[in-house]
Amino acid sequence: MGMTDFCNHLYNESTDGYIQILKLNEKNSAGERTIKIYNTRNDGLRDIVEVLHNESDVFLAPNTMYLPKRRVENIRQFRALFQDIDCNKLGFEKAETVYMIWMLYYDGKIPKPTMVTDSGQGVHLYWRIENAPYGALNTWQELQDYIYYQLKHLGADRKSTDGARVLRLPGTINSKNEANCEVLYIDNELEYSMYDLREQYLNYKPKAYQVQAQEAKKVDSRVISNRFFNSYSLHMERANDLQTLCKLRKYEMTGFRNMAIHCYAYWKGIYVRDSYELENVVMELNSAFTEPLKDTEIRAILRSVPKAIDKFIAYEQGRRSGECKRVSKGMRDKEGYWYKNDTLIERLEISRSEQKHMKTIIDTDEKYDRKNVKRRNSRRDENGLTKREKEKLDREQEIKKLIKQDKNMSQIAKILGINRSTISRHYKHLFEK
Repeated sequence: MGMTDFCNHLYNESTDGYIQILKLNEKNSAGERTIKIYNTRNDGLRDIVEVLHNESDVFLAPNTMYLPKRRVENIRQFRALFQDIDCNKLGFEKAETVYMIWMLYYDGKIPKPTMVTDSGQGVHLYWRIENAPYGALNTWQELQDYIYYQLKHLGADRKSTDGARVLRLPGTINSKNEANCEVLYIDNELEYSMYDLREQYLNYKPKAYQVQAQEAKKVDSRVISNRFFNSYSLHMERANDLQTLCKLRKYEMTGFRNMAIHCYAYWKGIYVRDSYELENVVMELNSAFTEPLKDTEIRAILRSVPKAIDKFIAYEQGRRSGECKRVSKGMRDKEGYWYKNDTLIERLEISRSEQKHMKTIIDTDEKYDRKNVKRRNSRRDENGLTKREKEKLDREQEIKKLIKQDKNMSQIAKILGINRSTISRHYKHLFEK
């Protein structure tokens, strides 16, 4: 089993988007290593990996991108869940590590891997999934963190829980110890649905129940939906809300920059686990400010993020396993950074007019306003009419038909069984026409 088997396991005719491959070159005269980047579609992948066969330090991103730029926000398809286990980190032998992984599967702690590869200094695990779009990021990240948490004691790397992560390509060489990277195990008959996995391992309600509940609860498109958020989706939407706030203020954030950057770095860090990429994302927002913070200030803020993310994962996974108790909203014994809406609104001085453009950072008054709008709209039909307005419109149509039959106001009142004064008061304009 080699490079072609690896590619065929993850990618097929259903694959859409760009697959990125990185090749680290030898150090130049300045002692730096340059990177050769390949972005290819599925139909050109095998030609490229064949050229890179037996080359040193070649990496591939299992998930595809809709742009030839590898970032979490550019993900087109999730092709697999994966984990990077560094055996040397904790002194385990590879065979011992693989045995313990299989025991976790037999104990029902993790799904059975669909592929295992030797990365030179450790092992990479893959769980092939039915391809899913970027909108499935919340579910993918929750599952990725669940598996990481179960394998953490074996040397799982938190950085490899990033959706845009690259892993060593089998058929190449790890220059750290000149070891061959190769496929150890493949099960091409096995493919997972993320919905099934989250029901089994994340205690979600069955998909059929969720679909039924969603259909029963229609949301008017004219109202920003204040739907239920779990911890993962909440952090994503808060990061989006913060970007919205910056745009509304035309990036004039002086006086709020530290708080904004601190929150944004943490919220984005829930999904962007690569520290270098997270720094780039945060620097982009900072550079858009009319008065940016210094780079040293940004890096100081970023230093606190990895530890906070570790605490967030530990809390979320510990709560699922029963190790941690669920805490009430706003309590400070949650792990990571948890800010109440009131705190964010006060610290960032978010106005009511600004809140109307946000999904999660809203106060109680705005929340009730949306509920009232939603309640009013729920009483209207597909044409936006209330029951009373619909009845009035229908009656107008009946009156128009009778007018065409040369009926006068008194005759119409008698036919429809209503008072003549009612017709005179509400429908007199029809006779004038």
